Amino acid sequence: MKNPFRGGEKRPQLREAGSQVPGEEYLQRVDLFKSLDHKAIEALFRGMMVQECTPGTVFFTPEDPAERLFVLKKGQVHLYRLTPSGKRLVTRRITPGAIFGEMGLLGQSMQGCFAEATESSLVCVATRENVLRLLNENPDVMLRLLEAIGRRLRMLEDRLEQAAYSPVKVRLASFLLANIDPATAMITGYTHEEVGNIIGALRQTVTETLNEMQNQGLVEVGHKQVRVRDPKRLEEVAQGAESASR
Repeated sequence: MKNPFRGGEKRPQLREAGSQVPGEEYLQRVDLFKSLDHKAIEALFRGMMVQECTPGTVFFTPEDPAERLFVLKKGQVHLYRLTPSGKRLVTRRITPGAIFGEMGLLGQSMQGCFAEATESSLVCVATRENVLRLLNENPDVMLRLLEAIGRRLRMLEDRLEQAAYSPVKVRLASFLLANIDPATAMITGYTHEEVGNIIGALRQTVTETLNEMQNQGLVEVGHKQVRVRDPKRLEEVAQGAESASR
């Protein structure tokens, strides 16, 4: 696993790697920074690193906790933990416009987390000192950051409860509903193994459960995509309704 963010390396200045959108414009579109003006954005990310990363690039590990704030501009990053048997358990899937590393930034333990690019990605990186100064000067940004952390903790609690008490079919139905595109009724970009890593199930079990759902007319399964055919019944499955799972 490659880690280009260790200390001692020269960090490039703000650059856009071919993008036609100025860095400040892009960052102002990120929810956390929407209230900031051009000067505040410029001060925050002056001298920042913008890094193009290949799949497999590791941003931090449990032994190398992040003290930087990462903003994903392009690509995809998974936050995950390793079970005692070495299996990945994905806790978050980072998509463009989202931030990660904020817990380590605030001096909190990453609690065994890895962050790894799963696609060719472009990330913007701000130092801990710059971000803490920003939070001190902009209480509304601090509030938004705390709200985002609170939402993620609730999500993790819900997933932990599901993993402890819910069968795979219920967890899978909840995952599909949480990631559906309302315009197309599609869930795209996930392999069965990635879904299994997220919901805590074996790849083969995910495949068998999706096939069962397809036979029941709930979904239609394709390559790295699932189309929901009956969202109402799928919602009943996610709620654990016995009649929907027969």
